[in-house]
Amino acid sequence: MKKLGTFFLKATKGLAIKEVVSINGQIDSKAAISVFDRGFLYGDSVYEVTLTYNKIPFLLDEHLDRLYRSARSIHMEFSFSREELIKDINNVIEKLEGDRQYIRVIVTRGAGEINLDPSAATKNNLVIIGRNLPEYPISWYEKGVSMIITDILRNSKRSMDPGVKSGNYLNNVLAMAEAKEKKAFDAIMLNYKGNITEGTTSNIWIVEGSRFVTPPLDAGLLGGITRKTLLLIASKNNLSVSEENISPERLKAADECFLTSSTKEIVPIISVDDCPIGTGTPGPHTKSLHKIYKKFVQESLKK
Repeated sequence: MKKLGTFFLKATKGLAIKEVVSINGQIDSKAAISVFDRGFLYGDSVYEVTLTYNKIPFLLDEHLDRLYRSARSIHMEFSFSREELIKDINNVIEKLEGDRQYIRVIVTRGAGEINLDPSAATKNNLVIIGRNLPEYPISWYEKGVSMIITDILRNSKRSMDPGVKSGNYLNNVLAMAEAKEKKAFDAIMLNYKGNITEGTTSNIWIVEGSRFVTPPLDAGLLGGITRKTLLLIASKNNLSVSEENISPERLKAADECFLTSSTKEIVPIISVDDCPIGTGTPGPHTKSLHKIYKKFVQESLKK
């Protein structure tokens, strides 16, 4: 194995490279992050995750637009250009030999004195992680998954805005820990009003009759790229779709339920808190929407 920063470039003769890490444009043994980095000390960072189809990063512009919006929201300026960032992302993709890759871009405010003053750091650290991403279990999509509604509340927009994709993820970590303790796939988080916001790393949808409903952004959630895409393509395919507040009771009474994320796409949720959703099996509208989404992905890659 060739050492790569604090990670390893995993390769065996004749096998594909499985993991590549770039730090400030360097893919070599000298790349490292200081323990004084504010991302490590305070979670003072923003990030994005996408995947590649046939080595093409999907909806990269949309992800980078959100990365820049997140940075502006926490008053973080980047010490590199968008062109340099894209170049570094492509370098990581080229180093990996698989077609389906997980790409994570992390930008920290940088290293500096140990204090809360953001001006203590003067230059960002840019970390790009690329990993081969195996196909997820087919059972997720054919049989669905079970989730819980966690006691851990989603952050208020007046504390740490969930619309900012930042390194502050401890409440999501705690929610996931509760889900795993209860042997659930994931957790759904509520806001302080008791309405559904999102999963720990995904957006939540329900189906009522033939209507697709997802919580509005002002419920306190991250505006997912897949969520935004589905709102657009559902309307273009004459599907009824809306953004409305959803109570736990309304969710459990829905005909269907599913989650969306960039890497997982659309995963049916068949029960919440051991309460079956609809028939307790992946619903027809969820399956139909997933087919429409997959078609959109393939058409997008041809452009």
